[in-house]
Amino acid sequence: MRKVALVTTARSEWGAQRTIAAALRDRSDVELHIIAAGMHLSEEFGYTADEIRADGFEISHKVDFLQPGDSPETIGISMGAGVQEFSRLFARWQPDILTVLGDRFDMFPAAVAAIPFLIPVAHIHGGEVTTGAFDDSLRHAITKLSHIHLVATDEYARRVRQMGENPDNIHVVGAPAIDDIESLQPVSDAELRNEFGFVSGETNILMVYHPETLAYQQIAGDIVQVLRALTRIDGNILIIRPNADTGNRTIQDAIDAFAARHSNCRVVTSIPRQTYLSLLKNASLMLGNSSSGILESPSFAVPAINIGNRQSGRVKAKNIIDCPAETAAISAALEKGLSQSFRQSIQDIVNPYGTTGCGKRIAKILAAYQLGENLLLKRFADQ
Repeated sequence: MRKVALVTTARSEWGAQRTIAAALRDRSDVELHIIAAGMHLSEEFGYTADEIRADGFEISHKVDFLQPGDSPETIGISMGAGVQEFSRLFARWQPDILTVLGDRFDMFPAAVAAIPFLIPVAHIHGGEVTTGAFDDSLRHAITKLSHIHLVATDEYARRVRQMGENPDNIHVVGAPAIDDIESLQPVSDAELRNEFGFVSGETNILMVYHPETLAYQQIAGDIVQVLRALTRIDGNILIIRPNADTGNRTIQDAIDAFAARHSNCRVVTSIPRQTYLSLLKNASLMLGNSSSGILESPSFAVPAINIGNRQSGRVKAKNIIDCPAETAAISAALEKGLSQSFRQSIQDIVNPYGTTGCGKRIAKILAAYQLGENLLLKRFADQ
């Protein structure tokens, strides 16, 4: 049976890959191996490897390399350590295909380490642009390291072709994060109220705000601007802590101080996938700069305020309101997003990232792909 290794390094990205893992596990011609790494193995970020097991999956291998701290030096050291640890794993065990998703610094080492072992790499969500994060460069680098490209839209497929990749190895599959929305089993109103402070019929704000890594020197000032706008909200606020990027502790300290002063605000480190989708479905508005606002909020027709440049360049639905990290601009965006007229105008939007079934499409492609020297021999396809 073909051994397909799925690398997952963070809670949010596992939420997107869970349906891919399920589709691979259900096939009789594939042997699924899950490699948990990065933030999954960090107590600071909730040790979310437990969520993988709670979802009914076995973890085949753990690759622990994330260093404590959030400075540029620490991030760089973590990336180097990641290449070392993945190389040690591949020296004793190798899959037939390695799948990686996105653009994160803790995903990048897996693709780098696979190259000398001649392991074909399948990259999910290539071709996208996020100009406010150095992740943008990492995504394109992973594309050039990869052999199979599983992209979300036709526009992103065009961009991967523009990078010189073989058109025969580029497949438009949609966004896997959308898959489990259709089969969502919502948690109860009582759980949303008691555990997270979301009350049905009231204004409920869901905030997910990560560091903008190309401007990490401005993080302290930006988060102050964001939180000042939130002081004007007459409603309930739930903030999910940021990921492990440079400057995350500055944001964490600011939101903890904010929550201590505002009884209508709660802060959590990590939330199970189905609970998160239930919160998003019941939110009056989403605020921040998370990819979830771009990929998933359109499926619920929930207004989403996208702050700053972290997600700049991505295809966006009509429910997205872009604004800079300035209190006045965010306040105006909040007023617009919470207005009845705006909510009414987005009720019939179509998510540009496709429909459900992405996980099964990806699993089918990976199970049938012709492997060998022809795939590994990368030629630049001139346009």
